[in-house]
Amino acid sequence: MPIGSTRVLDNAGVVKVKLGRIVQQICFKMALILVVAGLSACATQQSMRKAAETTDQTPTAPVMTSLQYSWDTNYSAMLTPPTEIRDKALIACNQRGFDRAYMQSLSLDEDKATAYFSCRGSDQ
Repeated sequence: MPIGSTRVLDNAGVVKVKLGRIVQQICFKMALILVVAGLSACATQQSMRKAAETTDQTPTAPVMTSLQYSWDTNYSAMLTPPTEIRDKALIACNQRGFDRAYMQSLSLDEDKATAYFSCRGSDQ
């Protein structure tokens, strides 16, 4: 066997080893870049979620007084709510920004009447 041919084989083996190391280093660097990019994306997504959570808070509804009132009728034939009941309903509607209160429905249970009021704007 000629001497030059073994040198070529030795050089080819060295080249293979060097190429193998270079490929390993490139793969390692690419994997490292992907991990770093993935972690930074997670942090960005978390900060975006937190920002969305703070901006998407819906305001709570104001506490409104009930528009249901009951009174004792004493088995009367007159089923008009007493003045104090109508005044309470009007005050509740005024608190809600309306001008008028009106009785929407009325229910009876023996000598007890319950009226359900609703609100509306002015007559003008």
